[in-house]
Amino acid sequence: MPWHNAPVLNKLTATQQGGNRGAQLWGVDYKGSLHTIVQKTPGGEWGDWVKLDLSGANRPKQVYELAATQMSDGRVTLFVLDHKQDLWTLTQTSAGGDWGGWVRPDWNGMASGDLKKLCAAPQGDKGFGQMWALMSDGLAVGNHQVSADGNWFQGWYEWEPSTVTEKHRFIEVTAARQGDGRSILWGLDANRQLWCARQTSGDATPPTGWEPWQGPNWQGAPRLRNIAACESKTGACLWGIDEDYRMVSLFQTAPGSDKWSGWSSGDWMNAPFSYELTAAAQNNGCAHVWAVDLQQVLHGIAQTPSGWDRSWVPGRRHS
Repeated sequence: MPWHNAPVLNKLTATQQGGNRGAQLWGVDYKGSLHTIVQKTPGGEWGDWVKLDLSGANRPKQVYELAATQMSDGRVTLFVLDHKQDLWTLTQTSAGGDWGGWVRPDWNGMASGDLKKLCAAPQGDKGFGQMWALMSDGLAVGNHQVSADGNWFQGWYEWEPSTVTEKHRFIEVTAARQGDGRSILWGLDANRQLWCARQTSGDATPPTGWEPWQGPNWQGAPRLRNIAACESKTGACLWGIDEDYRMVSLFQTAPGSDKWSGWSSGDWMNAPFSYELTAAAQNNGCAHVWAVDLQQVLHGIAQTPSGWDRSWVPGRRHS
């Protein structure tokens, strides 16, 4: 039985909720239907899966890519791409509360119809939202929240952390905060080599400044198929699926630290063979990780104040 009786999903995203909530997980099935489940309290019990109504006017109809982040006022915004590769957003009306309506943002801009991948994360001490997307040629574009009331910069811009003569091209991206207000971004290139860029300061409003890309094979990473990250007790945590569909991970040893744990050996936490994964903080300083195995079963494992749960739910793997 899949984690919390989940439907069959092939794309995932998750983020920390605000208010008295914990985390929220979204998933997309092969028909493009969007499903979600909410943690009732930080680190606590979960509600039931809900299928979002995408029918009718002014809705994305079908979803094939998604990302989500908490913003500076505690609300969450969900970003999705529809079957036309157009961007839609769905934003809470209050932190941990209800949701407004679907919006096609004015800043769909230059990348409209050419977006392929999405990721998002809070950045800066006040948690301003940052959005990244990969275009069909692998180039990264960005957008960021410019005020505490949720407004975003009006237009995509080409995103590179520093001036370079050759622009990087990626097939996957993921991001997180490092526990000290600064963000960190990872990308996989076409050779499945891992690159990393870190924010230099989280003090500005909105925060700016990034170190150059470090890579390839950042921190001695194996070649990876997929990546996911989130903020945790010791800083940022990163998970990846290697070429054999095994899960590996590493984490910062302290918030914002230059020291990392080193990559796990074997299957991280006895994880199932997987092809899709996501992670989120639970609003209590602890992380939660989800993975879809090769039989399309959703698994989950939670971090607690004393460490990680002893096993995945529903279990090791289906082979």
